[in-house]
Amino acid sequence: STTSSSDFNLDHVVFATGSGGTAAGLSLGLSMAYGSLGQRHPFATDKSCPKLHAVGVCDNPDYFYDTMASIANEMGASLDTTADQFIRDAVTVHNGKGRGYAQSTKEELDFILQFSLETGIALDPVYSGKALYHFMTHVVENDEESYRNKNVLFWHTGGALGIYEKGNDLLHKFSEVSPVHRMDVYGSNGVKETSN
Repeated sequence: STTSSSDFNLDHVVFATGSGGTAAGLSLGLSMAYGSLGQRHPFATDKSCPKLHAVGVCDNPDYFYDTMASIANEMGASLDTTADQFIRDAVTVHNGKGRGYAQSTKEELDFILQFSLETGIALDPVYSGKALYHFMTHVVENDEESYRNKNVLFWHTGGALGIYEKGNDLLHKFSEVSPVHRMDVYGSNGVKETSN
């Protein structure tokens, strides 16, 4: 696959964070690509690094700033400032934990359902779905002008296993708007039979 300079025309990059590892990696990687840590990627010439937004799904922003700074130090990142200051300058951490880790509200589940029906993209209720819901309903709605006519990338980092925890809740919501049913792949009552 080839990369074109248009791939770097981003104003905002948004992603979920649950431990801080992915957020630290994306923050350092994008900063490197856009030249904040020295040589820049050839396609990022004359472009500034997009504003990075980590949406914390399980803790407060200070926890994530501290964790990301610690990871940057452990990686041996060559910085012109402290790792803590670099991280705080590179990324804004938003509090998106809602009711708590792996705890969903009706509004979050409704958002995930509507998003998947409109886009065909499945979001899990623990990480990506919770993060995008919070970003759209709290960050963007409270500052629409900062995002109007901007290129915003939501980086779906996975979390598909989180769907299983809320499978029955999501199945019920989907069945209200679509002929969805659970496949019984193991036989009656969803119990896998084993032979001894």
